[in-house]
Amino acid sequence: MIFDGRDKRTAPRFSTRVFGIFGRDIDLDETEMLMMNMSLGGAFVRTDTPVPPGQPVMLRIYLDESSQPISIAGEVVWWRAPGQGKEPGMGVKFTQMSPQELARFKGFLADLIEEDLFR
Repeated sequence: MIFDGRDKRTAPRFSTRVFGIFGRDIDLDETEMLMMNMSLGGAFVRTDTPVPPGQPVMLRIYLDESSQPISIAGEVVWWRAPGQGKEPGMGVKFTQMSPQELARFKGFLADLIEEDLFR
């Protein structure tokens, strides 16, 4: 789990390496991404082609190899282009998820919490 007293997030964030793809509402192209950390409210999306802040995005993430992806609507709240010193990517705030996908996502986060507590 990642915690910093200066952090303004409302939910704890967990380190991950979850593969997915994202697309913008105005663009049919999809781009591969890697979610490096996530919480119930958002995630850091590692990508060489981040989207500027304020833009809506649709994320499709693969929580495990055998299941269908979860689709999450989000909004980019910050970004970092390649060559700016740290990993390029964007911070995405989740804005919408179906009840079924939310239940799957919560189960995945619960597994991360269990791993963190009992390793």
